[in-house]
Amino acid sequence: MTSSQSNTEKTTKSWLYAMIVLLISTNSAWFFYHRSKLQTENDKLDFQQSEMVATYAKLDSVSRQLDNKIVELEQMGMNIDSLLMIKTQLEKEKRELIASRNLAQSRYEEIKSKLEGYEILLKQKDIEISELKKANQYLVSENYSLKEERNVLNDQILTLKSQSQALAEKVNVASALRAINIRFIGVTSKGKEKEDAEFKAKQLSKIKILFNIDENNLAEIGAKKIYLRIIDPEGSALYNLATGSGSFMYQGNELFYTEMQEILFDNSKQLVVFEYSKGTEFKTGKHRVELYCQGVKMGEGSFIVK
Repeated sequence: MTSSQSNTEKTTKSWLYAMIVLLISTNSAWFFYHRSKLQTENDKLDFQQSEMVATYAKLDSVSRQLDNKIVELEQMGMNIDSLLMIKTQLEKEKRELIASRNLAQSRYEEIKSKLEGYEILLKQKDIEISELKKANQYLVSENYSLKEERNVLNDQILTLKSQSQALAEKVNVASALRAINIRFIGVTSKGKEKEDAEFKAKQLSKIKILFNIDENNLAEIGAKKIYLRIIDPEGSALYNLATGSGSFMYQGNELFYTEMQEILFDNSKQLVVFEYSKGTEFKTGKHRVELYCQGVKMGEGSFIVK
């Protein structure tokens, strides 16, 4: 082997060694880079999971505190409907956190942002309960000091109250508006009308309820709100917010009405017309119709759908 060939072979081996070292270095750097990246992502996921667990724990704590506030306020005779709605929403958010590991970040941030509001609510209820307790204590003390005087006046107050209530009831009954001549007109989809008490479901697109208001010289002339309830054969009031339905109080109960109309009562046996379009086919069977005004039932009737 010549000196030139020996040098060339040495150069080639050196070059190969250098390439091998370079490849090993590159692969090592790539491995450590991706390992570091994966570790960072895992750390991030662990942190997010830890945050979610912490948020759930705070929500659960708020929920338990809210339960206590609901019990206290209910015992004091306060309305707790709004708190029950908040409690339901809070429990739903807890279930979202514990059931979904892939909860959208935007939804998580939304739930998390509500925590401050819930905590403020608890503080407000603490203040409210504290004030109520103070008021109750004051009333107890005041009642004790006035007990003897109240005992003396109690019989007189009860007598006057009973007389006042009886008079108010008589006036209320005597001045109540009454619906007379209640009748029904069925309207087909083509606008054809038929007055009757029985209608075919396929031909009934709308129902008109007509009645007169009986004369009553004790009733005050002026604006009156009349509530119409159409109750289907299954006993449910037809109700659709889009068509003007709502609710009103009657004898301490909330009733849903189908339609409401405000009229100017003039004591002239005026005609009142309600026109109701259900939007879907009426159920077959007997439909009851009830009319209310100023906390009194004005009248009722019925029509049948075949």
